[in-house]
Amino acid sequence: MQAKINDVKLLRTLFQTIAYFIEVAYFDIKRDEFRIRGIDPHDFCYVDVKLYPSFFEEYNVDNEVSFVAEFQTLARVLSTTTTDQIFMKTAEQQIVISIKEKWKISFATEWLRLDTFNLSDPKNFDYEVMAKIPAKEFIRIIQRASTISHEISLLAEAPNKFRILASKDKNFFVAHPNYSNFEAIIKGYAEVSVIIDYLKKLRRLIDGCEYVKISFGNEKPLRIDLDYKNKGFFSFLLSYKKKEKPRKKQHYRKRGGTSLPRVSMRTFEKFLVQVSKYPEGIDPQILKLAKLETKAGDCWRLADILALTYKDQGKLKLTPLGEAFIALYEKDVQKAKQFLHKLAKNSILPYRLMINKIETPVTVSELHEKINMLLDKEAKYKINGQDVTTLLEIAKWCGVACRKQGFLTFKE
Repeated sequence: MQAKINDVKLLRTLFQTIAYFIEVAYFDIKRDEFRIRGIDPHDFCYVDVKLYPSFFEEYNVDNEVSFVAEFQTLARVLSTTTTDQIFMKTAEQQIVISIKEKWKISFATEWLRLDTFNLSDPKNFDYEVMAKIPAKEFIRIIQRASTISHEISLLAEAPNKFRILASKDKNFFVAHPNYSNFEAIIKGYAEVSVIIDYLKKLRRLIDGCEYVKISFGNEKPLRIDLDYKNKGFFSFLLSYKKKEKPRKKQHYRKRGGTSLPRVSMRTFEKFLVQVSKYPEGIDPQILKLAKLETKAGDCWRLADILALTYKDQGKLKLTPLGEAFIALYEKDVQKAKQFLHKLAKNSILPYRLMINKIETPVTVSELHEKINMLLDKEAKYKINGQDVTTLLEIAKWCGVACRKQGFLTFKE
C-alpha cells in the first residue's frame, strides 16, 4: 500500500481519538477501503473506522494485507506534524509514515503480527431507538450536560418521545428536540447511560460531519455512527454500564486495600502462553490442573487487571492487548516485559506510585510505608505487605526493580 493524504488535520484528529480508546489496532488494507478496528478491554469501547479511496489524494494497493500494530505511538507521531501532506505505506511488515518539510522525516513501526483479521464484529443488535441529530446541535448538548455530571442518559419512548438527561445531587439537565422534523425511529421504551467524557472525546470528529447517527436500546451499547463527507465512516460502540464509584470505594475500605493477586510471574507468563494456544477459550479448571493457576484464580485476576484476558461463557481468552503481549513475547521477551510494565503502570495505582514517586534506595518496610502515605492522599486506602510483595514481583520480572544489600532501587 502507498498513500498520500492531504486532509492531515482529519487524519491527526482521527488517530488521536482512536488512541484514546485503544492501544492495539487491527489494520485491514484493501483496494476499496483502509480499515482500523480495535477494542478497549477496560471500558468496552469498540472502534471501527473505514477510510475510502476518495479520502486519499493517492491510494494504491498491490497486495491486500491485514495486520496488528501498536497504535498509540502512531498517534503521537502524527500529533507532532504540521505539514499539509503525509505519505503512508506498508513495506517489509512495517507501516511507514513520511513527511516532507525542510527535512524529510520517516517513522516506521513493525507489525506485532500478520493477521487474518479475525477480530470479531460486535453483535448485530436490534436497537429500539435510532436517531439522526445535526452534529453541531449534539456537540452543544453534550457540552452543556457535562457541566452537571460525568454521566449522561438517553431515553426514548414510542411514538416520538426523546430526551437527553444528566443529574448530580440536586442539579438536573434535560434536553429534548423542539422541532417537527426530528429524525428518529423509536420502536419502544429504551434508555442507556454512558460516561460523558467518551462522547466529548469524539467531539472533534463529530464537528467535521453533518449528522450524528445514534442507536441504543435496553442493556445494549450506545452506537455512534459518523459519515465523513462520503470519504469515510466511523463507528464507536460505548458500554452502557455505569461507573459505580461509591460502591468501589466502599469495597476498598471494607477489605482495607486493593487485595492484589498472589502470583509468581514465572507462573503468570506460562499461564498467558497457555491461554494463547486456545483461541476459542480455555476452561480455567484445566489451567489449575496443570498448576498454571492458583486455587483462588490469581493469574486470571492479574490478567484481568492488566486487561490481557477476559471471560467468554466461562472460558478464558486473550484480549487484543493479550495477543499483542504474546506476539512480543514470542519475538523479544525484553520488549514484552517493557510492554507489561507499561500496562502495570497504567492499571495498578500502587505500582505507578512505587515507580514514579518513591525516592530510592529504600528498604521493603520503608517502601510499604511510603506507598501507603501516597495512597492515603490520592485514593484513601492502603495496601498490606502481601500486596507489596506482588508489586515487587511484577517490577522484578519486568526488569525495573533491583535489590542490593537489603535496599531497593527502580530504573525504567
